[in-house]
Amino acid sequence: MGKLGKNLLGKLVGSGKSCCCCGPSIVSVRKVQIGGKYMEIAGLDEEFDEYFSAGKSPEDVDVEELMQNLLKINEIPEAEMENFKVAVPKEYEKYWQEKIA
Repeated sequence: MGKLGKNLLGKLVGSGKSCCCCGPSIVSVRKVQIGGKYMEIAGLDEEFDEYFSAGKSPEDVDVEELMQNLLKINEIPEAEMENFKVAVPKEYEKYWQEKIA
């Protein structure tokens, strides 16, 4: 398992120093085109579900808050951060359109 996989696994199941009696969290992974290439983003569907449940349209989304939430379980190369900030809200727009249809 690579460093990214171990890091993600560690974030999902804990470091072994805390109780994890409920088992690991199940987190979705969605492929998103960012800067001309596809990246797998963990937890994107869960974040989108929370925003949608809160009644937030794409215009209401705080991109910086969304990025901080996603960075808790994803490693995004600094060079891709601006592209990430553009692509993820576009994905939410698609998600939102599908939900309201």
